[in-house]
Amino acid sequence: MFNRSLVRKIIVFRLGLTAAAPIFLADGAYAQVIDNYFPAIGSGAGELAQEPAQVRAMGAYTPLGKRYGPLRIDADGSESEGYASNVDRNVGGHSSAVVSTQGNLSAVSRWGKRDQVHGNINVDDIRYPSRSIQNRTNWTANLGGVHDFGHDTIGVSYTHLSLVQMPTDLGALIVNRPVPYQVDDGRISYTATTHGRLSIIPQVDVQRYHFDYFTPTANQSSQGYRDRVLVTEGVTAQYELRGDSHVLLVMQGTEIRYQNPLENAPSRDSNGASVMAGYDFGMRGPLRFRALVGYQTRRYRASAYGSINSPMAEAELSWAPTRLTTATLSVRHGIEDSAFENVVGYTFTGARIGVTHTYQRNIVFSAYGQIQKANYPSAPAFLQNTVLYQEHNNQTFYGVGAEVQWLINRHMRLSANYDFSSQNTVGSGQFPIHTFLVGFHLSL
Repeated sequence: MFNRSLVRKIIVFRLGLTAAAPIFLADGAYAQVIDNYFPAIGSGAGELAQEPAQVRAMGAYTPLGKRYGPLRIDADGSESEGYASNVDRNVGGHSSAVVSTQGNLSAVSRWGKRDQVHGNINVDDIRYPSRSIQNRTNWTANLGGVHDFGHDTIGVSYTHLSLVQMPTDLGALIVNRPVPYQVDDGRISYTATTHGRLSIIPQVDVQRYHFDYFTPTANQSSQGYRDRVLVTEGVTAQYELRGDSHVLLVMQGTEIRYQNPLENAPSRDSNGASVMAGYDFGMRGPLRFRALVGYQTRRYRASAYGSINSPMAEAELSWAPTRLTTATLSVRHGIEDSAFENVVGYTFTGARIGVTHTYQRNIVFSAYGQIQKANYPSAPAFLQNTVLYQEHNNQTFYGVGAEVQWLINRHMRLSANYDFSSQNTVGSGQFPIHTFLVGFHLSL
């Protein structure tokens, strides 16, 4: 990502990390689900994540994959079974047994100092025997790479995601079954390194959202009005203070264009801009810190919607007091897109803390806690007395979870995890969800 030092944030890849990656399978709430698959604000395209310290410490249990010269291939799969108290993710939802099947195939080829090409495909299938309407399959695929010109680098990546949206996703509709959608993301970045300590990283990211056919009912409309294209252009200035420590300045512009606007409703198209400044402490020693703060604005083509202005922030603090223990705190705040016809956007705040500890090198304990909150503005006054009117509202999610893994050898492990969440959909009170799973995992 940022030149040599920030190659660490994309989590869609799990090359060699399956021995220690915690698997929390319960549905959580996210401002945008796809944010979990892409790099942090201001980061370049095409890089792979580095292994965390606790993975390197467990060398005897790390999957080796298959190597063919510069090419490495990794594969893993898992089967987990358990119980969920509310698979509908709604007030009064049904309980059911859970059967979760996951598979991942990755390949990467490296040569020279920093040249690399990689690909990945991941499938996640969840079945509820007592509530089949909630069955769903997510899959993602990615291709990317970086070419080193000796002084500068260029990075490119393409990602396709086939996902579903649940009513517990922040900004989501209150629906009684998953809403399928597709995302295509292409990005390119160029890291221009000066002869001093300054690097400039211009980049362009294009995302296309397409919502699959969703049979409308009296209470749930077709989802085609949510199809949209997002184009983000940005430039990041990175100044190296010492080692892996950098000061960052990020400027971005975003254009959002909807493909199938609602009939007799104002256009939701918008233009936005943001400026952020921050600091990256790097990866040396037990502490790693990265923070960006700034301001964001979004103006809508329809004057009735006006504009949304908000501070924005992204921060992550990682502490590794020993080679076998890591604690991470992450915080994010900014403007997100809404799934509601009558709310064009909202402000989102989220915080998450997680701890992973390896006991005797083959027993891994993990735990996390998180809170996420969405604040929705009131719809324009002219929409009063129509189905599109929405009063000011908010949505809150609280979640905690714990997991234990027994690494039998490089290729097999057992896991057990429990997740609890309490949240509300828009217009409902809080409701709890309990999920417990036991799984068996195989790695190449």
